[in-house]
Amino acid sequence: MNTRAKRSARPISATYEGNVSVRRAIGYVRVSTDMQAQEGISLEAQQAAIQQYCSLHGLKLVTICQDVLSGGKDQRPGLQDALRTLQRSGDVLIVLKFDRLSRSIRHFCELYETYFKDGTKELVAIRESIRLDSALGRALINILLVFAQMEREATGERTREAIHHIRQSGYHFGKVPYGKKTIPAPDNPRMRILVDDEDEQAVLAQLKKWGAEGVGISEIAKRLNAAGTKPPQGERWTKSLIYNLRLRMGQISPRPINTRSYSDREVRARILDLRARGHTARQIASILNEQGWIPRKGKQFTERGIHGLLRTIQATKVLSPRGYLEMMLTKMERAHDAEHPTVPFSRPTLEEMGRMLEEVGYVTPRGHEKWWPAQVATLLEGRLDGYYSEGRPEEVWEGEELSV
Repeated sequence: MNTRAKRSARPISATYEGNVSVRRAIGYVRVSTDMQAQEGISLEAQQAAIQQYCSLHGLKLVTICQDVLSGGKDQRPGLQDALRTLQRSGDVLIVLKFDRLSRSIRHFCELYETYFKDGTKELVAIRESIRLDSALGRALINILLVFAQMEREATGERTREAIHHIRQSGYHFGKVPYGKKTIPAPDNPRMRILVDDEDEQAVLAQLKKWGAEGVGISEIAKRLNAAGTKPPQGERWTKSLIYNLRLRMGQISPRPINTRSYSDREVRARILDLRARGHTARQIASILNEQGWIPRKGKQFTERGIHGLLRTIQATKVLSPRGYLEMMLTKMERAHDAEHPTVPFSRPTLEEMGRMLEEVGYVTPRGHEKWWPAQVATLLEGRLDGYYSEGRPEEVWEGEELSV
């Protein structure tokens, strides 16, 4: 039996074959890596159950999206694809059980509020005959999710205990650091131990030598790339890779956070004041240094650092939250079209856009830092514009450092 959300006055979209309305279904299946082999909840078993359900109920199955990730993770590529497809061209989202959708009470409530509360879309859990259009149904769902979340946390505790035991026994578990490699343990071939990787140790020795000679990290990166040396990750050596390696080897110390008599907010206000007076990023850095201002880290302000600060603080100062989102979406679409001209651009989800607003410091009309998906949807519709004052867009776009 399915769980049918309450229908609103707006009709649910559907395709028509002859004179018969056919509703379109989106399937979603998920397993955790440690659950893949369990009978009855494998990806194949879930897909078969969804296909059978659609056949029995006369639904047109558009696609089935899948993830091999924990249900406690909100950001899952397969789930995001399923929700985007549901919004664009679907009527029903079908899962085997509610815990396939999420094992987090908070995340499930966000999904319900965003996609199913108004009744235009339906959520079906094949094995659980609970209706979401009643207070009792929603309460039962919360109870089920409490136990699902408890099981996820208990699984995490057991996993952490097992990893701790493996490491206490002298074996390796986890990411292999640069300069090392793993081999089977002599006393237990199922376990791994760390040994030196001769090639990578030679690179580390060269890094130490260049560092002692005073060679900068930019020059080190150029030399390693010219020699064709394979980096720890990616295709090329970067300054950040070399900095982190030298930091781990103890060749350099992390930059301490400076003790200042003023706050970050005061620094940002001063930068904006200088920018409003027409100063360039280089001039702003010079003025701040001359007047004795110091950055949070490092000895002096730099032109590049001012560029980065201006990209964030001036945009958020001038634009309303909706204006900022529209600017960022335009920037993302341009970057996507330049890299993948034949692939349609997919906008971020409401959850992702909420995090974008949180990261740069926008607050809700009531002053809360957390943006819920429903609030983001209301914001994009322009219904919150009265709470925010919008600056002139050209103030954000002018200047090379603010161009997109």
